Amino acid sequence: MASNPDIAPEAPAPAPRQPGRQRPWWLNRRLWLVLVLSLGSLALALFDIDFGEMAAALRSANLAWVALAGLTVMVTAAAKGWRWHLLLYPAPSASHRPPAAQPIGRPRLINIWTAGTGVNLALPLPRAGDLLRVYLAGEAGQASKSLVLGTIAAEKLLDMVMLAICFLGLLLFVAMPQELAQRQFSTVGVALALTLAVALVLWQRERVVALASRLLRHIPHGERAVGSLERGLAGLIALRQPGRLLGLAGLTVGIWFVSVLTNYLIFLALGLPPSWVQSVFVLVVLQIGVAVPSTPGKIGIFQVLCRWALGVFGIAEALGLAYGVLLYVAAPLLLMVLGAAALGIESWRIGRLPAELDTALFRRSGP
Repeated sequence: MASNPDIAPEAPAPAPRQPGRQRPWWLNRRLWLVLVLSLGSLALALFDIDFGEMAAALRSANLAWVALAGLTVMVTAAAKGWRWHLLLYPAPSASHRPPAAQPIGRPRLINIWTAGTGVNLALPLPRAGDLLRVYLAGEAGQASKSLVLGTIAAEKLLDMVMLAICFLGLLLFVAMPQELAQRQFSTVGVALALTLAVALVLWQRERVVALASRLLRHIPHGERAVGSLERGLAGLIALRQPGRLLGLAGLTVGIWFVSVLTNYLIFLALGLPPSWVQSVFVLVVLQIGVAVPSTPGKIGIFQVLCRWALGVFGIAEALGLAYGVLLYVAAPLLLMVLGAAALGIESWRIGRLPAELDTALFRRSGP
C-alpha cells in the first residue's frame, strides 16, 4: 500500500523536456559556428570594396523603385500562398480528394506561408519554416501533417522545374561561369529525375501503396508508415488533374516572372542599365546559394551572391554590394518582418506564444 505513493512521484519524470533546455545558449556549438559563418560572410562581402562609391550609390538610390520592388515581393508571397491552396484542395472532381475536416481559407494559408518563409530566412536551420507550415496548417484545418507535407513537396518540385528552365534559358544569353556550370547539369538532372519519379508514382499510386504495405507491414509501426505515405501522396493529387496542373504551371511562371521583376526594379533604383537577363541570373544564383542553410537572416551570404552575380557582367563590386543591400531590404528583410507578424497572428489563433511553438512543433510533428 505504501509503495504506490513512493513510485507515483517518480513516474512522471520530466525526461522529454529536459534535454533541449539543459545546456545554456552560450554553449551551443551550432550557434557559435553560425556566428563565425556570419562574420566570415560579412567580411567576404566587404572585402576590397570602395565604401565611398557604395555609400554614394545608396544615397542616390531612388527609394520609390525599392518600395515598388517590396510591393512585388508581397504579390509573390500572396501568389505562392494561393498556389499552396490549389495544391492542398484539388478540384472536387478528383477521384481521391484529400480529406479536410475544416478547409483553410486562402488568406490564412497565405499568412501561414509567410510565417514559414520568414522562419526559413531567419533561422540557419534546414527547412525549419516548412516544418512550421506543416504544424500550423495541421492545427488550422485538422488535416494530416503528411498530406500537408506532400503539398509542400509538390510546391518545391514546381519551383525546381522553373529553376531548371531558367538555367537552360540563360545558356542562350550568358557564358555560364564554371561555378554555376557544375550546378547547372545537376540541377536540371535532379529536376528531370524528380519530375519523372513523381509522374510514375502518381500514375501507379495504388500499386506503390500496395507494395509499401507488403514491405512494411511486418515491421514496428509499419502500418502507420504506410498510412503516412498514402496521405503524403494525396498531397500530390493536384498534379494529376490536367486543368489544375495547367493552372499551377501558369501561376508558377507568374511567380517567377514577378520575382525577376523585383530584381529588375533594383537596377532602376540604382540607376544601372536594367537587364532582364541579369535579373534572371541574379535570381538563379540566389535560389541556389540561399537555399543552403547558412547565416541568420542570410546576412552576408546574400550580399556576397549579389556582388558575385553582377560581377560576372562587369558591374563594379561596390555597386554589386549596394544592389545586394537594397534587394535584401526589399525581399528577405521584408519577408522576415511580415513573417514575424504572421507568426504572431497564427500563435494567437492557436493559443500558443511563439516561444512555445518550438516545443509543440517537434513534439506533435507526427502524421
